[in-house]
Amino acid sequence: MAGERKPRFLPALVILLIILRWCLGTLPGYEIDLLTYKQWALTAGGEGIHTIYDHRPNSPYPQYDYPPLYAYLLAPIGQFYCTIASPQEPQPPSATAHYADSPTFSLLVKLPAIACDFLIALLLGLLAFRFGLWPRGSWRGWLPALLFLFLPPVLIDSAYWGQPDSIHTFLLLMALTLILVGKPELGGISAALGCLMKPLALPYLPLLALATLVGSGWRRLLTAGLAGAGTIVAGFLPFLVTGRGRDVLERLVSDLDLMPFTSVNAHNLWWLLAPWHEAHVPVWGPITPTMIGLFLFGVVYVLILWRLWLCERSQHAGRPPIGRGPLPLSQQRHWFLATALVAYAFFAFSTHMHENHLFTALPFLMILAGGGPRWLAVCLIGSLSIFINMANHDVQLGNHVLRHIGGSSEFYHFILGRCLSSFEFRLANINSILTLAILGFLLALGYRLSVQRRLPSADR
Repeated sequence: MAGERKPRFLPALVILLIILRWCLGTLPGYEIDLLTYKQWALTAGGEGIHTIYDHRPNSPYPQYDYPPLYAYLLAPIGQFYCTIASPQEPQPPSATAHYADSPTFSLLVKLPAIACDFLIALLLGLLAFRFGLWPRGSWRGWLPALLFLFLPPVLIDSAYWGQPDSIHTFLLLMALTLILVGKPELGGISAALGCLMKPLALPYLPLLALATLVGSGWRRLLTAGLAGAGTIVAGFLPFLVTGRGRDVLERLVSDLDLMPFTSVNAHNLWWLLAPWHEAHVPVWGPITPTMIGLFLFGVVYVLILWRLWLCERSQHAGRPPIGRGPLPLSQQRHWFLATALVAYAFFAFSTHMHENHLFTALPFLMILAGGGPRWLAVCLIGSLSIFINMANHDVQLGNHVLRHIGGSSEFYHFILGRCLSSFEFRLANINSILTLAILGFLLALGYRLSVQRRLPSADR
């Protein structure tokens, strides 16, 4: 690898990536969400982070319903924009409408997510080059990094829509990497930060705990857990010291059930069975779709963890593989496959899923793409499927283009406020089948994990 050189056109590609994100970043994107993020930025920056969860009955925008890390990121953006927008006549934090149409503010609010896109790319490049997770001819890791940054769903989710999925995704990828290289305490902190960003990081904690146990043993699993718990407490400290702790906890727990539908635009099992149905309405006795989804996800998750345990146990002549110490990451690619599987299983079977909630799988698929042409094909097909899911429910694209393709499907879309066209509805059904097919393919490959801790060749 020492003789490899960076591609000569690398600076031009980086400039192109920056220009693309600059142009997309100034667009309104997913407008209602972006306006909400602007309101949160102004509130956190103007009134203080500790007030972000306070009830504001006169606000036209949804109350803050994320864990607090996003408020920490938005607060300086809100302060900065108020300074540059109207230094002579500062606007109150509630005056989001005054700034609603500002392309500059749109770009600023999207910057944390865009920055994490680049951080994910840098980490992918490091994993590919220094740790051998991509073959030799990958331009010192620049190839997977650039491929990730050019993926359409990455451009849409962060730069165009302004969704912050890349933030907790980066923190999860960093957490797994740190754990696998023998730094579980730092991994615990990174995982905790991911949970402080979005509850979507919570399902990955059992897998991260198993990776810590296998690689570092019980004692460091405990210290990693304590490091993560300390991080959580520190994140909530401003609310605890101001007497808001209980109210914030109740708010976060109640908001886990926002939009309690089977599929909130997610192309998954529930889109095929009953999209946009009430997830808590019993379908058989007391059993609800939410219960069924969690049961299916739990079964698949247990199988994933069991297979990982057997894969590690086989290397120790049947003895428990506890505290085996760090191994070269090139021998631990099955952990990245397992994480991608958790992402797909959670998205495919759980209710309440949105169209962008499979974003977390993308960097892990990109790591696996270094395993050969078929792994690369799985990554690209998965990326296409995620892109279709996002594009098929984009307000601007749907209302101005897709609704005119084919007749009406008679399926009423709550967010778009209209019936989907027959093309949109059929595309969603086909893509839901594709999502389940990718999950099945990854499960089959996971079952074939070799006892040498290497992924089975996808080219056989």
